[in-house]
Amino acid sequence: MEENNIAIVPNQLEKKGSGKKVGFFFLSLTPPIACLVLQLVLGGVYMIIAAVISMIGFQAANPIATEQEVMDVYINSVYSAAAGGVMFYHLLSIPIFGLWYYFGCNRPKMKQSVKNLSWKAVVIGVVGGVFLCLMSNGIVGIEQYIIPGVVEQFIELMKSVGMGSDLLANIAAILLAPIGEELVCRGLTLHYAKKALPHFWMANVFQALMFGVIHMNLIQGIYAFAIGLFLGYLAERYHSLLPCVLVHFVINFSTTVWIDKVFYWIPDNFVSYVILFVITLLVVIGLVRWGGPIISKKQEV
Repeated sequence: MEENNIAIVPNQLEKKGSGKKVGFFFLSLTPPIACLVLQLVLGGVYMIIAAVISMIGFQAANPIATEQEVMDVYINSVYSAAAGGVMFYHLLSIPIFGLWYYFGCNRPKMKQSVKNLSWKAVVIGVVGGVFLCLMSNGIVGIEQYIIPGVVEQFIELMKSVGMGSDLLANIAAILLAPIGEELVCRGLTLHYAKKALPHFWMANVFQALMFGVIHMNLIQGIYAFAIGLFLGYLAERYHSLLPCVLVHFVINFSTTVWIDKVFYWIPDNFVSYVILFVITLLVVIGLVRWGGPIISKKQEV
């Protein structure tokens, strides 16, 4: 009887461990799902409120306006409020995911995170951000020859939210998105995925995939996945989200401010985009090798 009891204990422990891993896997899905829900709900609520206010103002100024004219004002206001909706989402989501990250990920200390931000991490962040931006545009250039219709829809989507032209959209993309999205993907999702999956590279692929999904379109999703792999490496290598935020900031700033001026000089053909992708990919791989291997650490900061 004693032998049987002893034999059962390891099996029970194994089942308990497997159960925890499954629990952490589903937990790793909750931050990106929450991110998607908040984007739709908060952004949608802002746009509807802004449209209703515009419609009421139009009716007050034009009491004899037809129902169709009022509806046209409402619809146009929804589209014009898209940039504000993005801004509204980021302003509210950062404290939500920030508190979740703090209380759900071993209460990371900002002081230690700053110490982990070495000069090498800063150089890798800035250089990596620039070349990842170039690589992303190379990927989009390749995609426009493979799936041209989808790329055109993506370009129209970016215009509709005012990317590159609207002040609120630019502030949201450059200053707020790097913080909120890093909290979601490299903070929460990666933290839980590492507890659920046996190897870091699996957890890194998973969080990068989620990073692509939360952008809610195929074009951004593809290059966001590639960027996410590099950001996951940085988060684990330096045990800090700050290098990731820096890279994210450089990418979004570059995309919004100056990348079009660079691509003006690049020939618009498939071969040029492939060459650009290969060169930038090699540079990014070189940065990873220069950054060094990942050092395991029990306490994440």
